[in-house]
Amino acid sequence: MLLHEKIHPHPLFLPGQRIIRTVLAAWLCMGIYYLRGKAGLPFFGVIAAMQCITPYAKTMRENGKKRITGTIVGGLWGALVLYVLYLEILLAGRHDIEEMVYLLMLGVCCGAVIYSTVLLNIADSAYFSAVVFLSIAMNHVTDEAPLVYIIDRLLDTVIGVAAGTLMNSLHFPRLKHPEILFVSGIDQILSGEAHRMSAYTKIELNRLVDDGLKFTVVSKESPAIIRECTEGVRLKYPVVAMDGAVMYDLNSRQYLYTEKMDDKVSEQVCAFLRQGDIHFFVNTIQDHLLVIYFRELREGRLKEIYLKRRLSPYRNYVHTDRDITENVVYYVMVGKRDEMEQLQEEILKQPWADGVRVGLDGYDCGPDEWTLRIYSSGATREKMLQRLKEYMNCSSIVKFGRHENGADVFLPYTGDVMVKEVKRRYAPVDIRGWRNILHV
Repeated sequence: MLLHEKIHPHPLFLPGQRIIRTVLAAWLCMGIYYLRGKAGLPFFGVIAAMQCITPYAKTMRENGKKRITGTIVGGLWGALVLYVLYLEILLAGRHDIEEMVYLLMLGVCCGAVIYSTVLLNIADSAYFSAVVFLSIAMNHVTDEAPLVYIIDRLLDTVIGVAAGTLMNSLHFPRLKHPEILFVSGIDQILSGEAHRMSAYTKIELNRLVDDGLKFTVVSKESPAIIRECTEGVRLKYPVVAMDGAVMYDLNSRQYLYTEKMDDKVSEQVCAFLRQGDIHFFVNTIQDHLLVIYFRELREGRLKEIYLKRRLSPYRNYVHTDRDITENVVYYVMVGKRDEMEQLQEEILKQPWADGVRVGLDGYDCGPDEWTLRIYSSGATREKMLQRLKEYMNCSSIVKFGRHENGADVFLPYTGDVMVKEVKRRYAPVDIRGWRNILHV
């Protein structure tokens, strides 16, 4: 039975986890500073910790590695300049050195620092290495024991990276439910009924998917438009596209399932449209490629769509003088709303009407224009969602967006609140999930 529930966004804006983790990491760095007898400078530890507080564990590890390696390389170069080059000048009888000459020398050395990171295959740490080197060589020339500062700087960085990594890896005990498939409709985003996915939604979804969440989307549009609309979201699992006519893997670029129109029915549909002198595109799938055929390009919305989308590597438009009736997924046409509604009524009166399904919508149309699509009668979202559920070996589907008979739980799409509800259902706080408290 389909459950219809409501989600009410929280009226107050609460600090996010990144803010809280950053505060805790800063406190930890400062606490360690006092435990060390106020040795070193906690400033560098806090900076390193803040760079490790990221939404993604992979980024956290990369930032920590770059920070530590950069500090080591920069510290070694700083020691080299202070203990070798500068001291040799003094031993040669010079008790001072022109500031400009020294600064010019540091500029050359800074280039050498960056070059060394390239030779060591750690070019990602070049910025940190150069900063550490300059902070040592420019600010500690007159120190009696610059090595103490260099060691403290390295320790501060290591402490900061450790504090940031620890705070970023601690989580509430959560009991995960990988058996649930979460599906979000995006047609309301495309039609302007809801805002596009915010940066927060994308980051949280990506983090949850990395953590094992099974999440995907469903749309009446093609995989190409889904890819464009959800840019920045890691759609790791297959999507349901073309209003339930296909299941598509965005990563392998393969159509896993397709519900094509019967060739005989396709011939009748094509003949009907030709007889009515209706301008249309025929969308077919051949060898995992979306091939869109047309016989002519009349002035109007279809021509505008063609000119806008023909350069996409995910669509293949082909001009032909013959009727295409094989491998057809759907026909599409655009016209005045009343004309499209009348055309729909005429189609439903045809003897072959039982073999097709007609869809009408106003997305990406001009004023008082509608798009009409003709699918196989077997091409439904409900059937394809059930196939997806079986394909991913899930026990239930939680659907956000419009009502879907193929979902077990139906929830409205409510922007950023949607991803919070996904997290609450996928990984609710539960002491039985104590094993998930720490994960790096």
